[in-house]
Amino acid sequence: MKRFHPAVYLAMATALVILIDAAVLVVPGALADPEPSLGARTGSGLAAASSSVQSWFPPGTVYIPLPSPTPAPPTPTATPTARPTAKPTPRDTVSNARTYVKNRIGATQYACIDAVWTRESEWNPLAGDPNGAYGIPQAFPGTKMAAFGSNWRTSPLTQVKWGLAYVAERYGSACGAWDFWQAHGWY
Repeated sequence: MKRFHPAVYLAMATALVILIDAAVLVVPGALADPEPSLGARTGSGLAAASSSVQSWFPPGTVYIPLPSPTPAPPTPTATPTARPTAKPTPRDTVSNARTYVKNRIGATQYACIDAVWTRESEWNPLAGDPNGAYGIPQAFPGTKMAAFGSNWRTSPLTQVKWGLAYVAERYGSACGAWDFWQAHGWY
């Protein structure tokens, strides 16, 4: 037997597959009526189309036309809208002011400033004295706290922020302020 190039075997196998597919698909009499009936061309009814199409299938085959799919309405996509994110602000309460102070200076220093401010104002943001000292840290005059916020008259948070800055500048630490207060009865 003569040897052929592998491409020749591939070509022969491909031709054989094509012939087998054609034999399976071609039905006897399929080419007998290449023109569909007039009714099928004009779309004048299901019966005319059915009889025309049936001539292309073996006898006994029932043609059931499938309805053409109706396109679904487009799914609406949500349009992202830019929403401004609210800047979280702590509620301006004495409790939150105490938490702020503890988080800023730690538990040891907090115990010292708590002792000072409890004796000075009992943590009352509206506390004042006849000399003009005002608020939780008893700023004298109270208007000094305006540097930390225009709401200094009523805001515990604004007052303690000013108070921490004052204590750090004047005494170096909250415990330094407590030591001074114990020695003098004021700070």
